[in-house]
Formats: sequence, C-alpha cells, structure tokens
Amino acid sequence: MRIAEQGRRWRCLALLLLGLAAAPGAVRAQAGRDPLAGTWRLASFDIVTSDGQVVDRILGPHPIGVIMYDGARICVQLTRPDRPAFATNDILAGTTDEKARAYASFIAYCGTYSLNEAEAVVVHHLEWSLFPNWTGTDQRRFFAIEGDRLTLTTPPFQRSGRSVTAKLVWERMR
Repeated sequence: MRIAEQGRRWRCLALLLLGLAAAPGAVRAQAGRDPLAGTWRLASFDIVTSDGQVVDRILGPHPIGVIMYDGARICVQLTRPDRPAFATNDILAGTTDEKARAYASFIAYCGTYSLNEAEAVVVHHLEWSLFPNWTGTDQRRFFAIEGDRLTLTTPPFQRSGRSVTAKLVWERMR
C-alpha cells in the first residue's frame, strides 16, 4: 500500500472519530429515532453453531472493542487486549511476523449503515476495512436490543466445514 493512500485512510478514521466526539448532542438527538445510535462497548465476540455452541473466540476470551452509530455513519474497532508491541515505535516499520500478528488480532471498518427495524436488520455499507476484501461491500447483521445490550449476529457462513454465525454482544456506553 502506498504511504499516501495509507495516510488518507488514517485521516478518514481520525475525521470520523473527531466528528463523533465533537457532536455528542447530535448523537443523542438521533437516539430517539435510531435505536442503534450511540457508542457501544464490546462485551463478547463468539463464533457459534446454530444450537448456540461456541466453537471459536477469534479475538480471545476477553476481546475489547467499540462500535459507534451516529444515525448515518458507523465505525467499528475490535481487538485482543493482549496484543504484543512491536520492537520499534515506527508505525510503518515492524517485522513481517509482527505485522501479521497485529493484523490477525484487529478488525476495523467504517462506512454508512441502513436500518430495517421491522426485520431487525442493519446493513453496514463499508467504505473501507482493514480486511481489504470487505471494502465497498455490504455487511448484513441481525440485531436485538434488550435494555442497554445490543446483540449483532451475522448470517450463517462456513468455517471448518460447519455452518456458524458470529455473535457480538455490546453494552451501551454512557
């Protein structure tokens, strides 16, 4: 990836996060119309079978993350809490192994979203993603809200020869 392109992506993320931080009133105003609006902290991230059996925890048993919905835009960042530091403080350096471990322990994307409350479906329209294959795609999620808990579930997909879903449980941040 060219440095200029990487710089644009970082600026996009920084501007999105700055915009969300600078307009908390706008986020609160949207909360009355959009049940997802706000900031949510990750409580759990499991890969489960149709009968609810946990078959994988790809970011470990205690992942950390945040998802922000502002009525139009979404930003998601998930990671393992035990990611090892690089031997260098240069963000563009690091060994191939360090970079591979860092990539394998972090999920991030931003874009817009559309909500269908009647079907309990939210579609994340990804403008960019750490996983390049997701950039420009739509990621469909089923959602359920109970109090201050949001559960997002993916449609079924194949993993190791079995049909599974990703189930992410979030807690609203206040």
